[in-house]
Amino acid sequence: MTHQQILDKLAAKHLVKSIDDDLARLTFSAMCYQKDMVSQLDYLLPKLLNRWNCALNAVEVSNNYKQITILALSVLLHKYGFKDETISKRAIAAVDLLNKEVVLSDDFFRKSEEIKQFILSSPTPLKRKPSVPENITFYRQGDVISIELENHYYAAYIHEISDTNESPLLEFYDHVFDKVPTLRELENLPAKGQLFDGVMRIAKFSVHGIKYNPDLANQIQLIAACVKNPPSVKHLKKAIVYTISDLFKIQNTIKSLFPIEKS
Repeated sequence: MTHQQILDKLAAKHLVKSIDDDLARLTFSAMCYQKDMVSQLDYLLPKLLNRWNCALNAVEVSNNYKQITILALSVLLHKYGFKDETISKRAIAAVDLLNKEVVLSDDFFRKSEEIKQFILSSPTPLKRKPSVPENITFYRQGDVISIELENHYYAAYIHEISDTNESPLLEFYDHVFDKVPTLRELENLPAKGQLFDGVMRIAKFSVHGIKYNPDLANQIQLIAACVKNPPSVKHLKKAIVYTISDLFKIQNTIKSLFPIEKS
């Protein structure tokens, strides 16, 4: 049995592709900056779960979707040479739960024990960095989105999309929310600036990896489309450049822009 054979049985093509793209991007970075497999997993797993926990922990997401997601995460981690005991145990339980609810095919049911043994087996580390996935986005200029990170929500305005539909150029509203905000809640909020060379300036970010709408990880929510007025930047100095980022680097940027005291 192969990774792809198991993934095909999940009947979740776009979900699998989304997780695969995320892991390829993260594994490439991890192999650039970390020398051993333990350090690479320590680097990528928190970032991966910051994103996919938005689906796994969401009340509005069905339990069947959660089980397929955790199973796909386990198999794809294995494909990239990694294994996490907690995720593996949850994936084994997911196989039984999916069978109990008769969610997938008879073939999935018949191969369940093989799938479990595959998940528990030791993965083979990659010998070279994976290819970084092609950047493409289905979001559009004038979209207002919410990005969830560690149970907080950050709203952003999309100013433009690159000529080749690769990535949105976004700017954050200056507020932290405890749920997805409404457009009305954003109407009078200014833009969030960033300190650069001792001056608070306009901060815009070209973010690779913001692709599906709706987002299969449930991390990004479309609040409104065709919004004409971006957040005000009257209080900020002109930007020198915009920052090129991706779905995972932007996590650190958000934490830096919006420091939250932990109780």
